Amino acid sequence: MFTHICEICGEEFQSQSNRAKYCVYCRDKAQVLRNKAYREKKLAGLSVTVGSEQICPICSKPYTVTSGSQKCCKDCQKKQNSKRKINSNRQYTKENYDSILFYVPKGERETLKEYAKSRNMSVNKLIQTALEEYKGNHN
Repeated sequence: MFTHICEICGEEFQSQSNRAKYCVYCRDKAQVLRNKAYREKKLAGLSVTVGSEQICPICSKPYTVTSGSQKCCKDCQKKQNSKRKINSNRQYTKENYDSILFYVPKGERETLKEYAKSRNMSVNKLIQTALEEYKGNHN
């Protein structure tokens, strides 16, 4: 069981779900509020119907809406997600790691990569392990 605080009334409640937002008493209120917001959005002409044709704001090509939260065509969606993933990985790496550039003799790069692979390691991990071992032996 998980303990949560209701977003509507602020009371503490227990739930089997780790994602619960509302207590038993406020669930229906929350559903009424969601339905009201959807109705208002639909009346204002801001909602998009699944199956309707839309124009992609990124590439300007027409696409068929397959999900209520879809904002662009599938191709642009994939590009956006891969950019987001790459950027978040880069951001994490920049925040948590320093980089070192080093050179190996011609032809040794592949040998080094194969050796690391044979040890089930990345080249980065292999070098870190070798440095730790070197430090341990030379202190």
